[in-house]
Amino acid sequence: MKLRHPICLAMVLFSALLFAQTASPGATTQATTSGGNYPVMSAAAKSRLRQLYGYFESGQSAQLYGGFSSQMKKNGSLAQVSAMEKELGVKLGREQKMLGENFAPELMSKITVYSRYSQFAKTKDPVFTFIALDEQGQVAALQFRPVPAPPGNRYVDYKVQTRLKLPFNGEWFVLQGGRDIYQNTNAFRDAERYSMIFTALKDGQSFSGDGTKNEQYFCYGQPVTAPADGTVVLGNDTFVDNVPGRPESAMPGGNRVMIAHGNKEFSLLLHLKQNSIKVKNGAKVKQGDAIAECGNSGNSPAPHLEYRLQNSKGSPVFPFTLPPQFVEYLADGKPVPAGEPVRGEFVRNATEATTAAAEKK
Repeated sequence: MKLRHPICLAMVLFSALLFAQTASPGATTQATTSGGNYPVMSAAAKSRLRQLYGYFESGQSAQLYGGFSSQMKKNGSLAQVSAMEKELGVKLGREQKMLGENFAPELMSKITVYSRYSQFAKTKDPVFTFIALDEQGQVAALQFRPVPAPPGNRYVDYKVQTRLKLPFNGEWFVLQGGRDIYQNTNAFRDAERYSMIFTALKDGQSFSGDGTKNEQYFCYGQPVTAPADGTVVLGNDTFVDNVPGRPESAMPGGNRVMIAHGNKEFSLLLHLKQNSIKVKNGAKVKQGDAIAECGNSGNSPAPHLEYRLQNSKGSPVFPFTLPPQFVEYLADGKPVPAGEPVRGEFVRNATEATTAAAEKK
């Protein structure tokens, strides 16, 4: 699956009301200025984003426009923003209830992304708002539109039979996960709707330096582990890792490992590092075994790990993702007996965290 570039998502209410950077996805890392008072994922950045959303929602056009980056201001004038806000007030009204929100770093640039899902007074469907903030506290993107809740599918109430553990060591960040559009860009893609994406962060960022080399990404080369006991039914690590910003579309999933757990449940781990797969087809694996390393292969713009639990190997039955229920993990430091990690959470296996704490004593 292609990891969609958040700043280029087409989330627009009317075609004339889109204000976003015109830089190409691959150029964002180099184009983003860093070193301001609003570091990525900092409390200051989150507070600033909520403030800007307040300007947007309440129709304070001058204050909102004053927070735009220079590129944003080139794309629209204050008069246009004022007209947009007026039309929004007529068509949407005011926010009545926030249904959910999250913060996440943009994978390839020093930007904090705020996603908010809200019920407004004059529209039946909730409104999805997306604001991207650079480290100077300026708006790098603002996009919005009414989006209905995703319809149910045949697996919406599926109960996983395999006791799954998170497929990595240490603490990782959920970049994509959950059932609504503000959590998961695959929410309306039936076959892929429950796929999850993880990355590793330090000081709120997924990379050090300028992010132009795979080795600068904190998750790159980190062990990927078997989420449960099973048999390896697919393994491929022949694809070269991409240069960040240059995804390869020939084989979207890139290097991969698939494990059959029984009960028609299969774990698929994608975008793995070339020549890192440690298991062969037919091999028996135990939960927690190192099977490969995180990479940047396939249709991937930057290193990350994609995980799917699916209902078939893919042949002859077309696979559909299943909602993964991981067990015994921590989400933002709180124990979760069983659940689905969602965008914006820091997660790790609870048993590993307990062992690490014991070793420190």
